[in-house]
Amino acid sequence: MDKESSNFSQIVLKNVSKVFQDFVAVDNINLDIKKSEFFSLLGPSGCGKTTTLRMIAGLESPTSGKIFLGGKDVTNVPAYKRDVNTVFQDYAIFPHMNVWDNIYFPLKMKGISKKEAAPKIEKVLKLVNMLNFSNRYSHQLSGGQRQRIALARALVNEPQALLLDEPLGALDFKLRVAMQTVLKDIQQELGITFIYVTHDQTEAITMSDRIAVMRQGVVDQIGTPDEIYNKPATPFVASFIGEMNFVDGKVVEEYEDELKVKIANNFIICKKNNYLIKKDDEVLVSIRPEKVYINPEQKLPNQIYAKLSRIVFRGDNYQITTQFDSSELTSVVAAKSINLNFNLGHELRLGWYTEDVQVFPIQLKKNIIKYK
Repeated sequence: MDKESSNFSQIVLKNVSKVFQDFVAVDNINLDIKKSEFFSLLGPSGCGKTTTLRMIAGLESPTSGKIFLGGKDVTNVPAYKRDVNTVFQDYAIFPHMNVWDNIYFPLKMKGISKKEAAPKIEKVLKLVNMLNFSNRYSHQLSGGQRQRIALARALVNEPQALLLDEPLGALDFKLRVAMQTVLKDIQQELGITFIYVTHDQTEAITMSDRIAVMRQGVVDQIGTPDEIYNKPATPFVASFIGEMNFVDGKVVEEYEDELKVKIANNFIICKKNNYLIKKDDEVLVSIRPEKVYINPEQKLPNQIYAKLSRIVFRGDNYQITTQFDSSELTSVVAAKSINLNFNLGHELRLGWYTEDVQVFPIQLKKNIIKYK
């Protein structure tokens, strides 16, 4: 591995694949994870994210490709010799040991005395806000407390990287949200590289510096939460992250950096992207519901008229669905800013900005995740 890469990259995967008999779990992926980065592997069940994490941990061997840790090739290095620790969803806290002894266990395996270990254990207990729980046993702790102890035990060795496999999956919603903050705060304070596996898009967007979105063993996009959400690289990413409108269209004019697209009997202007889309191509147009404005005060670059077909109150916002010809568009509007002086069937003027629209080749429509 070259010197420049090893100076800045904590974990690198080069052309890594994993095949189980005739099933390709991970298909030739490349990752470059920086030191002190909170990096998430995000995707639906079966996409290969946990297999990827297990290969980084040394719990699975890649069928092909190379894995580097801190600039060193660890592809064939066993798990116990890799300077990484893994936290799983089931915590794996020893029930016959108290909290202090649970955290001491990995240090004990390294031959470190209790006296030498004591300040290290006190430091991580303080870090996870469990300093007063050192004499308790697993059955005396809540799910969130057990997860904190699992974190403390994984961190006490001060590994180069902490690998987390859906660690919050067993917690209830409010506790999961609280633990997201705890995890991010710990990662920022210690500066340790975190690699986080999840199928929960909110977790990934909330905590990550960068995200790799996986689909069927491949990486569809790597980017910051803002890039993943606002500039999805594929219809799969666009559909998996948040809510998204998709409408079929056809390119009728091609300009230097824009496309004129016909959707139903309407014409809209879209920015060009990395896809080689040209005049007369069938395309898939996508736009986030919160970017679709209802009866905007000013005239926006793209405007169409559609009939109101459904209104759903969702607490702090309304989801408004409209129909035009055979197409449907959904808008999300803050409850405090909407004027509900219209009825079902009422014609509304919808508008959005050119830069808020993404256009994809129609062939990629098959990869959209549909929830209804």
